[in-house]
Amino acid sequence: MSKLSPKSVFITGANRGLGLGFVKHFLGLAKPPTYVFATCRQPDQATELTRLAKENGRVRMVKLDVREDEEIAAAVVEVEKVVGDDGLNLLLNNAGVNHQERGLESLTREKMNYHFDCNVTAPLLISKAFLPLLRRAANKTDFSCSRAAIINVASKLSLISYVNKRNDFRYSYNSSKCALNMVTDILAREVFPDGVLVAGLHPGWVKTDMGGPNAMLNIEESIPKCTDTIAAMNKDSSGLLYSYTGTIWQWSAE
Repeated sequence: MSKLSPKSVFITGANRGLGLGFVKHFLGLAKPPTYVFATCRQPDQATELTRLAKENGRVRMVKLDVREDEEIAAAVVEVEKVVGDDGLNLLLNNAGVNHQERGLESLTREKMNYHFDCNVTAPLLISKAFLPLLRRAANKTDFSCSRAAIINVASKLSLISYVNKRNDFRYSYNSSKCALNMVTDILAREVFPDGVLVAGLHPGWVKTDMGGPNAMLNIEESIPKCTDTIAAMNKDSSGLLYSYTGTIWQWSAE
């Protein structure tokens, strides 16, 4: 059972897949968050998330297209009105895209830019926008994901050594997730003095719209292990890349 106990959680891309799975799992914790801010681009089409919000007052739906700066700013204002001086405990940058194109023939500038905007720029700018609220919640002697943390949902396909062995030619997705590792590393070092933990987390190959039907894990198998791994993170975890099983992956040269 996860010992994760943040008072407030902000989850991007929460209308389906892993994001929705995280929302459900947090609500089922022995000590669930007081506030679960669940974002989606089109709330009127997020049927299951809307149902959860109606059934459980802990869930606060937030309209957010992660590529729109105005919507990011509006989301911060909305969250601040609720959490106040307590700040935000956990930011889960889950939203991302993988259009599955392989090889040069299908590659375009637009596809590359779109993946980098969603998978790299968006989580970084969202982290920047919410940093003041995370700083409010931080305690410089107590680094944890229950206190103040940013978790960037990563991928094993960001590892060059792993991709090389499989001849995986997804230029846009793989390279954007590789860049996200660098963002996680740099951000972790910059905000470490503030008491904010930053780490990357690979949730496994999961059966979602993105992962496809041939994936190895169900959402119900991945999410509990993800939250157990998040719960175990501490001061020494910042800047690292974790598998959902808790294994630390060396993505950079020593």
